[in-house]
Amino acid sequence: MILSNLSISSDGKNFTNLKNFTNYTFFKEFRDKVFLKIKIDKKELNRKYYLVLSIKEEFFLGVNQAFIEKNGKKIIEVHKEMQNEDLIFYFNFKGNPPSFNINIHNEFEYKYILSEEKLFFGIVYGIMFCAFLYNFVFFLFNREKSFLYYSFLQLSTLMLLFVISGQMILQNYFESIEILLIFLITTIHVVSILFNMEFLNTKRNSPFMHKVLKFLLFLNLLDIVIMLIFERVFVYEYVPSYIIILTLLISALVVLKKGYKPAIFYISGWLTLFIFLFLSENSLSEYNESYLLHLGISLEALIFSFALAYKIRQARLEKERNQQIAISQSKLASMGEMIANIAHQWRQPLTHVSYVLMNLKTAHIKQKLTENYFKKKTEEAQAQLTYMSNTIEDFSNFFKLSKEKETFCLKELIAEVLNLLSGSFKLNNIKIETIYKEDIFINTYKGELLQVLFNILSNSKDQFIKKQIEEAKIEILLKKDKKNIYIEIIDNAKGIEFKDINKVFEPYLTTKDKGLGIGLYISKTIVENSMKGHLFVENVKEGAKFTIKL
Repeated sequence: MILSNLSISSDGKNFTNLKNFTNYTFFKEFRDKVFLKIKIDKKELNRKYYLVLSIKEEFFLGVNQAFIEKNGKKIIEVHKEMQNEDLIFYFNFKGNPPSFNINIHNEFEYKYILSEEKLFFGIVYGIMFCAFLYNFVFFLFNREKSFLYYSFLQLSTLMLLFVISGQMILQNYFESIEILLIFLITTIHVVSILFNMEFLNTKRNSPFMHKVLKFLLFLNLLDIVIMLIFERVFVYEYVPSYIIILTLLISALVVLKKGYKPAIFYISGWLTLFIFLFLSENSLSEYNESYLLHLGISLEALIFSFALAYKIRQARLEKERNQQIAISQSKLASMGEMIANIAHQWRQPLTHVSYVLMNLKTAHIKQKLTENYFKKKTEEAQAQLTYMSNTIEDFSNFFKLSKEKETFCLKELIAEVLNLLSGSFKLNNIKIETIYKEDIFINTYKGELLQVLFNILSNSKDQFIKKQIEEAKIEILLKKDKKNIYIEIIDNAKGIEFKDINKVFEPYLTTKDKGLGIGLYISKTIVENSMKGHLFVENVKEGAKFTIKL
């Protein structure tokens, strides 16, 4: 550190180290004449540096060293040949809160960055504003709190950097820039902790760290309240920002150890910020602290954007897995009904085959088993067995999890679904009327569309049974226009209650005594996500109409 022993005085004689003042006491005591003494450690001066003072011209009275003015800033060359080891600045703030910036730059920064400082800051602010906008829009779409907290984190950090770099301008609008800075820093602590807790789900993944973070959150919120009421702060004064970042890092490491993969990017972001913040707050780098802070925060914003994008991808994959599980659950829930349908459909052909065998046995006993009679009866038995085999084939097709699109005739698919349900429909005296004007072919996921039709028709059947409809009837209409194909399923089961009609596609909502409430939810998911179509329902004169638009 080439600058040390910063001390201050109101008379230019009796100097007190700045470390003895808090922001609050410094604020209260020095509002007029101020002498600032900075000791230069020439042993550390292995190269030339430039000390840059930013202050309103009306407050600056002088300095005991030659300086030049550039872009409204006072610039002093700091090198080994300097006559004075102590730089003494003389200010008069005329009753205003003290406000000035002193930055030290190495030769590289002075030549290549200082003149382009506005461009550098502009790029950083652009990155952060984009990060804020990007995450806020994501929050509006998916309502996940981690995106909201992170967007507020970027916004409050952006405001902090803007105040740091432009406090000379803001001095005209705020009586106390220092209080504004402290408020923004404490706000950043608060939203950082909230973001950490939400992103890492510490309540579930690490209950102990969750309690630590809640305590830290409470202290910072208390600091804000005390600052607003008494104009005093405690956490800010005694707990450096990098300590809070370190705590967030530790919590991320604990969660990563438990297998939470998004924490990898999260750790990278906080580690980057921690390094730059630690170097900046402890003056451990020869590079300007403000530049380090701007660079570290912009890198953190980029890394966290990757972290949140990775989390989105993980959430999407998990959602897809859950949907596949739900589809499987829906099919398993239909298995009992399918087995009952097979039992109904097999009962008659099995009886028929039994009669054929009895006839053949009787003809053999009576020695009347001619070749023509034997051929006729075996053909009858074969027809019944073929019917039974087709039933099993239809049953097998229903449970195939194929994700390959294929071209097929909708009329034939509907016939296949009705064949699966024919046994239970006959048992409950449900009549089916199909209305087709033409054969319509479509290229999509056949097995999934079969399941959707099965779910809707089964739902209608259950409503007939529940409401004890005597003349139960279902109409299936198939039509198309220039852009879309429509499958309409209309029943006369007295419709859906008004309070439920907007909720029928919600998961785990059921009006059945033993239902899972996922059939219609899965149907809508398949149609709208897999097939990019629409599934909706409305009440009609005698019942409900489900429309599949593809």
